[in-house]
Amino acid sequence: MIAVKVKTVYNEGSGFADKVLAGDAVEKVIAVMGANKTTRTVFVVDNERNLVGLITIKEIFDCIFDEMKPKLIKLSNKKKELKARDIMRSAISVSLDDDLDDALRAAKAGNLQDLPVCRDGKVVGELDCFELLDGLVAENKDYFG
Repeated sequence: MIAVKVKTVYNEGSGFADKVLAGDAVEKVIAVMGANKTTRTVFVVDNERNLVGLITIKEIFDCIFDEMKPKLIKLSNKKKELKARDIMRSAISVSLDDDLDDALRAAKAGNLQDLPVCRDGKVVGELDCFELLDGLVAENKDYFG
């Protein structure tokens, strides 16, 4: 059996990926994530646009809900001082030439619905959970019929 590659299931049209700089304020991360209703992960990059980390909706919720008052969502002054680098998790990424199995393992290990696709360390897009599922079905046609 020939392994399915990420580039086989990666939709070039979905090459867009939400990115923020490591030094951006948490408020900006929240705004970027909220601007696109399908965004579940924001990719944190350095000034050269190299991937340095990830922020999922879980990190955002963990950041804002520990101080949330009923019916009021407002970041405290202490939380406003936080930067993307302060709440990001380690970077996990795939390249277009990686095996889909490796992408699935990375997504599971990182508990991620979206994986950054990188070329030479720079984010060129994202591999979303639906592309991962499509690839899983394609790779296991006999099982999924």
